[in-house]
This record gives sequence, C-alpha cells and structure tokens, in this order.
Amino acid sequence: MGKKLYLIEVLQGVEPYVHGPFQDEDERDISAKSIHGKQKVDDSLFWADVDKSRGLILESYIADFFREEYADTDNMG
Repeated sequence: MGKKLYLIEVLQGVEPYVHGPFQDEDERDISAKSIHGKQKVDDSLFWADVDKSRGLILESYIADFFREEYADTDNMG
C-alpha cells in the first residue's frame, strides 16, 4: 500500500472537512482548484499525504497555485 492523497478543507477557520483519497496528485490538484473557487474568505485548503506507515504530511498550497495562468501542478512550493 502506497501513500494516500487527501485535501483538508477548513471552513470558517474551525470546521475541518476531508476530501479524498485521490488516485494521484493531478486529480487532487484539480479538485483543490475547484474547491478553492467556491471558498469564502475565512476558509482554508491544505494538501495531505498519508504514507504506508500512517505518517501524515500536511502542507498549504503556494499562493500562485490557484492562479489560472499557473500551469505547473507542483504544490510543494
């Protein structure tokens, strides 16, 4: 079993919601852009990887990631 890919959305700064798991990073990134477009000012979105030993890596997307002209899906900025 490899790593599992998720999105963690925090609504109004307090209400966590998990999206996923996703098949690959591209699928997760497409979903992140869709979710981000519907978010309100107090909402946050993070990507999360859970590895086979159940270790969690949680990071925020770089600011430019959500710009339309940003073509590279490298979310590790």
